[in-house]
Amino acid sequence: MRKLLMTAVATCLLLAGQALAAEGNAAPAAKIGVVDMQTVATQSEPAQVAKKQMESKFGKERADLEKQGESLKKKAEALKNPKISEEKKLDFIRAKQDLDQKTRNFMRKVEQEEVKLRQDMVTLVFSATYEVAKAKGFTFVVDVTAGGVLYADQSMDLTQDVLTEVNRLYKEKKNDKSDKGEKKQP
Repeated sequence: MRKLLMTAVATCLLLAGQALAAEGNAAPAAKIGVVDMQTVATQSEPAQVAKKQMESKFGKERADLEKQGESLKKKAEALKNPKISEEKKLDFIRAKQDLDQKTRNFMRKVEQEEVKLRQDMVTLVFSATYEVAKAKGFTFVVDVTAGGVLYADQSMDLTQDVLTEVNRLYKEKKNDKSDKGEKKQP
């Protein structure tokens, strides 16, 4: 992420330098915009739908694993009693190993689903950013959450425009899928 940020800053400086050097040639100056991608990624309609989708798909399983974990904690407390049999200690170890394996499998499933959702979201956000930048005449757009922008004039902030465009593209994509009879996804 830092490499991307540094590349973006270097490109920005390069474009600014070229614009200054080309003043005599009447070349247009670079118009730079900024977007708070964290806001877009958390407040957009597809992000909210994805969050609800993940909760409905994995919420019950997560709750079950948490209950099993709480049950194991109680058993662990009981194991502090020196009169506990070796068999009960072995049962506890087996139950803990079983829960650990279930948790790893669960985390893998959740991670795979999140990766797909993130890829879809990134594609949507990039498309929206491109459309907004193109429509407003920006030649360069930087993510303020990447950590390299310390100040940006409000006129450079495209966050709300990109958020609106993401929601519009999402609805358009959703409508296209429903028109074709496909399953709706964010």
